[in-house]
Amino acid sequence: MVELLVVMGILAVVAAVGVLNLRPLVDPLQDAVTQAEGYLKQVRAKAMATTSAYRVELGPVGLRAWYAPSCRAANFTEDTALRLDLPEGVRLEARWAQSGQDFAPSDWVCFTSRGLLLGSQSEEPVLEFRDGKGRVKTLRVMLGGGVVRP
Repeated sequence: MVELLVVMGILAVVAAVGVLNLRPLVDPLQDAVTQAEGYLKQVRAKAMATTSAYRVELGPVGLRAWYAPSCRAANFTEDTALRLDLPEGVRLEARWAQSGQDFAPSDWVCFTSRGLLLGSQSEEPVLEFRDGKGRVKTLRVMLGGGVVRP
């Protein structure tokens, strides 16, 4: 019985040391950028697969996707399966690449049924992710529909 307790104690110490050493590997900012990149690619793929237009909007805590027959349609329906909530402590801001202007609340980007990007302006959007440490990472959505990390 004593031997079993000693082994369990040693395993607990090893596990605690391992958890403390792996903790710095968690980076919410990098996770947010990676998730958003995959999310935008998934929305684009869904637009092409369903031959619908998919509009992506910035919400207070992440990204939301809405669909309609075309990007110029008056009414869009939210695709509740395509939601992205950012990790805690990460903020998302967006601006237009060429002019540098921030997104207005009425701005949006829309993937056509061919996977091309249409926006409320004819510019490419840049998504900026910021964390509490002041670090910034960006994603750029190209007019052809691709997503790149500048």
